[in-house]
Amino acid sequence: MKLLFRKSADMFLRRIFYALLILGSIIFYGAYQKWFSWIVLLTVLLLPLFSLLLSLWPMLTTRLKLVTADRLPQGTHTPLCIEAAGTGPRPPVSYKIQVTKPNTGEHWLLRSGDPLPAEHCGALLICPYRAKVYDYLGLFRMKIRRPSAQMIRIMPQPAEIPIPPALTRYLSGAWRPKHGNGYAENHEIRPYRPGDTLNLIHWKLSAKTDDLLLREPMEPDRGMMRLTMDLCGTPEELDRKFSRLLFLGGWLLSRQIPFEILVLTGRGIETRFVPERSVFRQCLDDLLAAPFAAEGTVGDRKDAAAWEYHIGGEPDEA
Repeated sequence: MKLLFRKSADMFLRRIFYALLILGSIIFYGAYQKWFSWIVLLTVLLLPLFSLLLSLWPMLTTRLKLVTADRLPQGTHTPLCIEAAGTGPRPPVSYKIQVTKPNTGEHWLLRSGDPLPAEHCGALLICPYRAKVYDYLGLFRMKIRRPSAQMIRIMPQPAEIPIPPALTRYLSGAWRPKHGNGYAENHEIRPYRPGDTLNLIHWKLSAKTDDLLLREPMEPDRGMMRLTMDLCGTPEELDRKFSRLLFLGGWLLSRQIPFEILVLTGRGIETRFVPERSVFRQCLDDLLAAPFAAEGTVGDRKDAAAWEYHIGGEPDEA
């Protein structure tokens, strides 16, 4: 069972109750003046010391631990939980929990057990502070070391959008003969030319057409593929932007196509090259916690890529 005092008034009320208990014991001793009343008075007077002695080692060894995942799916209702662990029966603890959005600097307080605000994607910095531990009677308290602040990412869900026709045309035409004629998944059939190696001749197809035809290995001939995005807008617009970025990035990587991400943040235009999924995941983690851009757009720059797509937050974007 967890014992939690959220207000300093609880300790004040306990001390008032104990003072009244002492006063009652003194009155009882003065009126009765027998050995039993003396025992009662001594017991009441020594009770806080006895509680402190029993609680001291558990109080000194009590530590708080934040129990939550590093990443949560958007829209989930996961309660925020902080556990107190130590040696012996756990004494009562009190603390406050501050939640901060790194993107905007907005912060507020939560209680243990309250659900994390995960309606929109982004990042939340969870920071417990003013942590205190009490003896078993709640009459004495001492500060304890708070757990380290933890960053939690609210991960977007990929939103499938139509693949831009320009990208499909670019990928279908961006091939060239592979240097050295090594292994390749794609090939092109073309007539034999003097000087070609005989190992590439497609004998079955040549026999059918009475012409020497080659099965020439092809490799991608692509320049830089680029996705751009402005880190600004309403929470709903940012949800759509990150969902589309997650979908398009996953679509390119599923076809083993590396790409570049250019994002305008509060730190300026940030560039990240994404050759594989682990890098893409780290890139999303960084962008979810990046400060929002106050003004401008990534489209103001002058450099260009072989293929580029700007991700917007409009509901009807195609």
